[in-house]
Amino acid sequence: MQAKARHIRGFLQGSDAVAALLLELSRRDALLERVRSLLPSSLARHCVQATLEDGQLTLSCDSPAWVDRLRFLSPQFLPLLAELLAEQGEAVETCRVRAQPVVLATREGADLRPAPSAGMGAARVLEQTADALGDRPLAASLRRLARSLRRSH
Repeated sequence: MQAKARHIRGFLQGSDAVAALLLELSRRDALLERVRSLLPSSLARHCVQATLEDGQLTLSCDSPAWVDRLRFLSPQFLPLLAELLAEQGEAVETCRVRAQPVVLATREGADLRPAPSAGMGAARVLEQTADALGDRPLAASLRRLARSLRRSH
């Protein structure tokens, strides 16, 4: 007779250390969803990680282009988030915003070289930056540079 199949989470939760990590991941996911719910949808999708330690909220964006915009909006949504978290016994006092680091492809050990699509990634970052800028001439220049990068790859 075959044993009933169990989800791997059941095996992992047998370890106290892994169970604690899974609980922390769930807590961070819930925090990220709360933060995203307070942001404009155009910005929310670029906020990819949230942590809260000792009253400091740390948010990570998928591109440096969105870091400044999120920093600019943080004084507006931070009090609302603090109110939501206070109901759960957590406090948030400050907000730090960072760009998530770009991961490069590895080849043969520790030799890091740009991935073949690095130019396309750079073009995407330039376009996102242009979209976030209010300076039209600079945004137009960044879009031209992005088009040039796309043509060269």
